[in-house]
Amino acid sequence: VAMGLGLSFEEGVALSFVAGTLIASGPIFFGEPMAPGWITPALPIVIAAFATKGQFNGVYDPATFQFMAAMCFEFTALILILGLTGWGKLLVEKIPNGLKAGIILGAALAAFYQVFYEDFDAYLVQPVSMTVAIILCVITTFSNPFKKLAVKNRFFEVVGSLGLLPGFVIAGLLAFILGELTFNIEWGFKIPAVMSLIEKTSPIFIGLPSAQMYVDALPLVIIGYMLLFGDLVTATEVLKDAQKHRDDEILPIDLNRSHLSVGIRNLLASIINPFFPTQGALWTGVHVVVAEQWKKGPKQMPSIFDGIGSYYLMGIPFLYFTLPFVTLMQPLMVMALTLTLILTGFACAYVAMSIPKKNSEMATALLIAFFITFYSAWVGLVIGLLLSVFVDGLDEETA
Repeated sequence: VAMGLGLSFEEGVALSFVAGTLIASGPIFFGEPMAPGWITPALPIVIAAFATKGQFNGVYDPATFQFMAAMCFEFTALILILGLTGWGKLLVEKIPNGLKAGIILGAALAAFYQVFYEDFDAYLVQPVSMTVAIILCVITTFSNPFKKLAVKNRFFEVVGSLGLLPGFVIAGLLAFILGELTFNIEWGFKIPAVMSLIEKTSPIFIGLPSAQMYVDALPLVIIGYMLLFGDLVTATEVLKDAQKHRDDEILPIDLNRSHLSVGIRNLLASIINPFFPTQGALWTGVHVVVAEQWKKGPKQMPSIFDGIGSYYLMGIPFLYFTLPFVTLMQPLMVMALTLTLILTGFACAYVAMSIPKKNSEMATALLIAFFITFYSAWVGLVIGLLLSVFVDGLDEETA
């Protein structure tokens, strides 16, 4: 994504390092019992917004990151106001089903549009390995027959527990064997290009956003908050379920603190390296894995923070300094982005399709998704509100 916005690969690594360090502060400094991550479903919508402006073309433009800063500043303000006043829960509960489903379906449609239309030339560079990666990762993540097989077979259970890794590794090896990519692995350590990144993206160096940028960013920020709140609900439910199995450690769940954590992280990111939507509340895969291990008792995991810390404190920040890992991943970046978008699209489609209760809400959701993807977030939200009022009716949703 960073390279699509005109940053070099080294600056992209630095961007991931900065984002990962701020994300790690959630459990380490704020005491959040959640495994934080990106607001991933917002990613394809944000990419689509830049693509329609002609800014996702690999050419660096300071205005792109001024717009990013506008999103991050606005998102920070919205999180702190809605989260700390408790209005966020009220807002999300009152959003009509059709509009809610349309926004999430818009993320799915934007993801598929980006992969199979906007960036299809990149797909054709590695057609076999890309296809294998998508098929394997979709099967291990979503397939009901595979899940049934995993219940009966220990090997498939282990494969399924590893998430995207088996499919990604197999596809990477296949790409190397077929000559669809080549590796140039270097050894040693290297400090990420953080200063170069800051000079190209920080509003301190490139200037503050214009008033119009804040106006254009607002619908994306609202969508981002809705998706963030959904992540908070998911994370909380997973923790509450896990808590039933452990009386020795009471999990400190506090949504006000969660909002404060995400808000402060977004504010710091806005100043250092604005990149919406990297500062969210939940990395679902890690969160679920840690919670499942924590449920097994103190011998398996004395504290939930031991499990979360093993990801964020011991592993992730260190990897950005190791050249073997960085150079190994470099040729796999396009495949990694493709998999992220496709699987996000699948997950969002699953969720979106389950929300509507009436035929009119299904139609509303599809139209909103269409306009968000192919026009703009503003157009999608306005049309969605009109359809929700005059087609769906608000009586049942707001009762």
